[in-house]
Amino acid sequence: MKKSTDFYRIIPFVYLIIGPVWVIGTDYLLYDPNTIFEKVLLLQTFKSLLFVFFTAILLYFYIKNLRDSKLIEEEKEKLTLLIDTMPDCVSFKDGEGKWLQINKFGAQLFELEGIDYRGKDDREMAQYTDYYHDALIYCIDTDEEAWRAGKVTRCEETIQLRDGSSKTFDAFKVPIFNPDGSRKGLVVIGRDITALKETESMLRQSEKMSVIGELAAGIAHEIRNPLTTIKGFLQMGKDKAINLEPHTEMLIDEIDRINTIVNELLIVSRPSEVIFSNKNINTIVKEVIQLLSTEASLQNIQLNLNELENFDTYCNDSKLKQVFINILKNAIESISTQGEVNVTLSEKDENYFAIKFEDNGCGIEESRLKHIGEPFYSVKEKGIGLGMTVSFSIIESHKGTINISSEVDKGTSVEVLLPKSKFQVIS
Repeated sequence: MKKSTDFYRIIPFVYLIIGPVWVIGTDYLLYDPNTIFEKVLLLQTFKSLLFVFFTAILLYFYIKNLRDSKLIEEEKEKLTLLIDTMPDCVSFKDGEGKWLQINKFGAQLFELEGIDYRGKDDREMAQYTDYYHDALIYCIDTDEEAWRAGKVTRCEETIQLRDGSSKTFDAFKVPIFNPDGSRKGLVVIGRDITALKETESMLRQSEKMSVIGELAAGIAHEIRNPLTTIKGFLQMGKDKAINLEPHTEMLIDEIDRINTIVNELLIVSRPSEVIFSNKNINTIVKEVIQLLSTEASLQNIQLNLNELENFDTYCNDSKLKQVFINILKNAIESISTQGEVNVTLSEKDENYFAIKFEDNGCGIEESRLKHIGEPFYSVKEKGIGLGMTVSFSIIESHKGTINISSEVDKGTSVEVLLPKSKFQVIS
């Protein structure tokens, strides 16, 4: 479009050169003293009409181009006005990373108002703002990542403001390529989601308070029962109504139950800081199966491992072992007679792999299945109801999910999805 516009701009100058050449040159060629006057007049008339004809065609296209250019300029002004009124940071760069346009919000954000940015790259623009110098330099790397990806990229970026506050942006980068694959331009859109993040934080805090309320109610219920038993026996022992010695073991069991509840609760409420590293999940699963193989064997339960592929994941191996042990123990305890538990490692998609635990135990009713993971909810007679709560929390911290399906009298399937290792340090 730019080349076409430039061509039409030089047409008047070309016309001024070609016009006189045409008039003088054709007059010279037609001049012949021996030619009949009427014939000369006819040729000159034809020459003039031909000149008028080409001039009219040229003027038509020239005027049409001017009209189209005017319409384009008007549409461009409308688009610029629309972009400037957007509450998002919008900028355009060419294939070399040089700035073509940025809206008012973006210019105000980076304190670049009144600066001639066109034709300058991020490194040059960084010289105009000391406070946002590093932020603009950082854009060089993120832009390059978008170019290498060859598709729309999306990430959250937080920018510290001069007043001490910060803004969080949902940043989109759209690379545009020429037909030959070369870089043409880059569109950057940063949507301000600061208010949304603050709302999410408030909702999370509200949810935490709700969970604390549920935990408090659950703790009161779970601890009151053994305490009532202990108090009753001690009271009867004090009144000499019974001999406490035969009941000592039972009282110790009740105290151990309270201790177990407290320990499980501490894991949920105050998770310790864990160190993540790249680990082979196959090795972790094998170690868990080996650990529980004796217990399973004593109950005539077969543990089978199907390793369809090998996977690495960025994790804390001891925490994952805690999850797998809990799931496997639940599976073993659900089998009342001889049975088996199949553990399968397979690829879920290009980003995730799955560890599936399948047993042929008693199964779980659908109405109870949806409550698994809630604090103090257990499908086992003597269960505390914190094991799966902890497991869900651990897997969530590993950017994974747990999916449970079950059918009464046929068995239960627990699928743990974890991300494949990218061999990079994740903060």
